[in-house]
Amino acid sequence: MPLRIALLVLPSTELSFNGSSTHPLEVLQPELYRSGLLSFETNPFETATSNLLKKIKVDDFGDTSFEKQLHATVDAIENGQVVQLSTEQHSLLMMPALKAAQMRIHPHALLCAMQKGESGIEQTLAGALNQAKRDPATVSKLVTQDNLTSEQQFAAVYQLITELASRTTVRDEMNAGVELGPKQAKSHYWFTPNHQARVAAISFSTSLGNTSTSNLSSDQSCTSYILAQGTGFIAPKSIVNHQRLQFVLSADTQAGLLAALDGLNTQLTSNSQDLLTVMRNNLVAFEKSSAIYAITLQASSLPALLQELNVMAGMLPKVMSEKGQFKTPAGSYFTAEPLGTKQSSGLAFVYPGVGTVYGDMFSELHRYFPSLYSKLEREGDLKSMLQADAIYNVDAKIPPAMPLGDLAIAGVGSSYLLTQLLVNEFNITPNFALGYSMGEASMWASLGVWSNPHTLIEKTQHDPLFTRAISGPLTAVRKAWQLSHTDADIVWNSFVVRAEAESIEALLPEFPHAYLAIIQGDTCVIAGCETQCRALLTQLGKRGIAANRVTAMHTAPAMEEHANVVEFYTQPLQTALPTEIKFISAANLTDVDSHQAVNESGFLDSQLIATSIADTFCNTLNFTALIHSAQKQGAKLFVELGADRQNCTLIDKIVKLDHASETNTSATASVCTVPVNAKGGEDITTLLKALGQLISHRVPLSVQPLIDGLNREIALQQLHDANPRVASNTETHMSKPLLQGEV
Repeated sequence: MPLRIALLVLPSTELSFNGSSTHPLEVLQPELYRSGLLSFETNPFETATSNLLKKIKVDDFGDTSFEKQLHATVDAIENGQVVQLSTEQHSLLMMPALKAAQMRIHPHALLCAMQKGESGIEQTLAGALNQAKRDPATVSKLVTQDNLTSEQQFAAVYQLITELASRTTVRDEMNAGVELGPKQAKSHYWFTPNHQARVAAISFSTSLGNTSTSNLSSDQSCTSYILAQGTGFIAPKSIVNHQRLQFVLSADTQAGLLAALDGLNTQLTSNSQDLLTVMRNNLVAFEKSSAIYAITLQASSLPALLQELNVMAGMLPKVMSEKGQFKTPAGSYFTAEPLGTKQSSGLAFVYPGVGTVYGDMFSELHRYFPSLYSKLEREGDLKSMLQADAIYNVDAKIPPAMPLGDLAIAGVGSSYLLTQLLVNEFNITPNFALGYSMGEASMWASLGVWSNPHTLIEKTQHDPLFTRAISGPLTAVRKAWQLSHTDADIVWNSFVVRAEAESIEALLPEFPHAYLAIIQGDTCVIAGCETQCRALLTQLGKRGIAANRVTAMHTAPAMEEHANVVEFYTQPLQTALPTEIKFISAANLTDVDSHQAVNESGFLDSQLIATSIADTFCNTLNFTALIHSAQKQGAKLFVELGADRQNCTLIDKIVKLDHASETNTSATASVCTVPVNAKGGEDITTLLKALGQLISHRVPLSVQPLIDGLNREIALQQLHDANPRVASNTETHMSKPLLQGEV
């Protein structure tokens, strides 16, 4: 029969605590604390049913091997006991899965099978899979280890449970002959096929004596275990900690801000409180503030924070007098002209187009927002949504070579994920939304307009619109150019060139198979027949940067597919549509006096949205005009929701050109761009810097996720301080072992 043993990773091998405040476990593992299974009056395991608890120690001395002690654990559990199985470094709480369910405890993992034999790993593993009633194809991770000590075996199992509970895949340095590069992520989210649970197998083999290479299996004792993910997961890592500090100071005047900076300086240098506690109390106080101005201070250590504080104090009068902004490389930020206030209503979400996704993007985010990833998994196929097989491929050459349809899916998926993060985790709602090219589709998919955007994933992968018409063999282009099936293949390319649109448009009649595809600040994108594009560049006297990607979007031949684009994007809408967001499209911006959102009249339907996308898709994209239109409608603070920060760079250039020319007073008004992600940067650090800017711009938001994380950090530190003997050994390289149930 399969085993059904619930496994909970404990935050320490000892849970005793001598403090007078709330026991740390109430914060670290609230489900376990509330269950009543453990009591903390004198001894953490003294309860009315303390006779049900059994402590078993695994070590490398005497007859206490991991395999034997685990058998003893299973026997105890079958007799109704709860067992704490531990070494000096790690600790597990084990109980019947039914008991965990009755006590509303979400286990980190389930032990489903345990088999021992001397016929080799393959047969022992087959026996374990048979006991667990699992098909080998459902096992998404297989670990084999030779000649480990008992404590090492326990640590390996503990690590695997932690990976299951944190939904994290740790990569091998070599995979199918491909070596992991030094800049590639060492771990990422553990993706599985839609609605398929994670199952892992781990096998240990121990030599029985002299081994022979011709008959290795007969000289080994093998033990195999089958583990499946539980309904709980490792609680979020704290966004802020000792290495990532953030303080927020707010006031209505310059004098008030300077006083707040001086007060924080005194508090930090007095050493009267733990740094984490000071930071937590600071954020709690800010959560209640409605002051006009806010300064965010960020640093990687206390000495660095004091430097940031002093620099900010020195710069503050100048920034206030100039109504400007000040930002440090560490992320500290202040603006004397907040653009995101509720009264200003200037917050705009900007969605990038195809091609911004990159290998290993967001590889760390899931450990900080596990409930978000769990929600996205329940809603749809997260693996397909992010095109995980390509994005997280060990071969770094795979992501840049993704087909157009796959790039489109991953682009929308990344925007969808980051939007849910800001909206659901930090309670941020934009006043405007707009997209660069196919970013318009991301906009409608991410902000609660389409009822089931996940259905577009499979359509995008297989619809001829993306596979043949405007990419691949370019059937739409062949039709527009009146080519027969016997004519040669089209050699298509696109080039980014630093030139004005007018100078390019003047030459287009000479090159009928070259097109002005995109206008974006001081650069343009031309696309079409590679030979004609290169000839146009030569006549223009400019050098172009080849994109080496085949897509006919935003060129005249794409108009051949206009009706198909409308049909493709005609999607059912949510019953209740967002009314507080103005959706801005790049379609129909030729009329400079017409600057209206798609839903300006308060009306939205599937046809209107699909036509808007198709018009953008099939015509030249004037991103400069789109930004100007958004500004005229009131957008001031542009937050990029997607992989990397390409749109922020373009908007900054557009604004810089506007200020230089001073031809459009509306367009030269105050503007700020905020990237939420940046290729080459640490995911969580970039996010924290973005939050710091939004806070200073007084965007209505919640810092509760930061406070909750600090509460866990403080509780864990208290537990470790109470048990200094084991404090240095309880942190794994994966994450702190805290329980968080699925919701």
